[in-house]
Amino acid sequence: MAVVGSGPAGLAVAEQLADMGHGVTVYEFWPEPGGVLVYGIPNFKMRKNIVDEYIAHLEAMGVKFVCNTYVGKDVTIDSMLGGEFDAVFVGTGAGVGNQMEIQGENLKGVYSATEFLVRGNLAPEQLPDMYREALPSLENVVVIGGGDTSMDCVRTAIRLGAKNVSCVYRRTEAEMLGRGEERKNAREEGVNFEMLTLPTRIIGDESGKVVSVECQRMELGEPDESGRRRPIPVKGSEFLIPADAVAIAIGYGADPLVPQTTSGLRSDRKALIEVDRTMRTSRPGVFAGGDNVNGADLVVTALADGRVAAQAIADYIATLPPKRR
Repeated sequence: MAVVGSGPAGLAVAEQLADMGHGVTVYEFWPEPGGVLVYGIPNFKMRKNIVDEYIAHLEAMGVKFVCNTYVGKDVTIDSMLGGEFDAVFVGTGAGVGNQMEIQGENLKGVYSATEFLVRGNLAPEQLPDMYREALPSLENVVVIGGGDTSMDCVRTAIRLGAKNVSCVYRRTEAEMLGRGEERKNAREEGVNFEMLTLPTRIIGDESGKVVSVECQRMELGEPDESGRRRPIPVKGSEFLIPADAVAIAIGYGADPLVPQTTSGLRSDRKALIEVDRTMRTSRPGVFAGGDNVNGADLVVTALADGRVAAQAIADYIATLPPKRR
């Protein structure tokens, strides 16, 4: 049995199947197992030794971890099923950050939320080579977005010693999708909230490094397709926020590479893998669960998916010819 991704869904599958006596190998993109539990949740919100102890428990059960492996690029699900594995569970999560698509996003000092969080919270040896350089000393940090990930970014910036940290959000706090407790904690730590504010471009200096974010004030109009009131620009309200670092935290999507490189695996236009109620996909022997099925969601939802999938996988393997098993 192969598990792709060592986040909560993948770990739940691995534990359940190992407990049933199946051999399990878990493939992980990052240098250490744990997925979003290690690389998505900041240290100040969860003690990482909890994950370390759980991984050690799984290894004692016989679960193997293969890290620094990008499934879909370094190895494919087709090759897994054509080789030693009888079934594959895909739990790659939703780790592809959305972009603003405004001028200046490629300037030095502009980060995706994931890059900002992992470089700000983890040791270099826990990171791939491209992220191992420490973040520079920061004074003015702007975080774009209004969800829980943006709160993780602003609170990380505070801990990195930034003097001025601003959260820029185009609607009001009433429309924010994150938890109120997260915003309360951020305010208590000194974060400034710029509500009804839309970044229109990111400005750099002659060396290509970010120096400020140009913003425009907004007002709320009629509700859009999400049910929230649509922000409308206020003419003549443009202003600048100084910034030596910008973190873009406007949501995540699923990685399309696994669906693209797996024959017979159906997904929607957002690269979310289609499954039935038992987490079976359109490709026989392939199961999926967690954020790459549901979109960005809760850890407990991914865990629940993993438990359902584990039983379905065990039932599937039991139907295979004895030689195959």
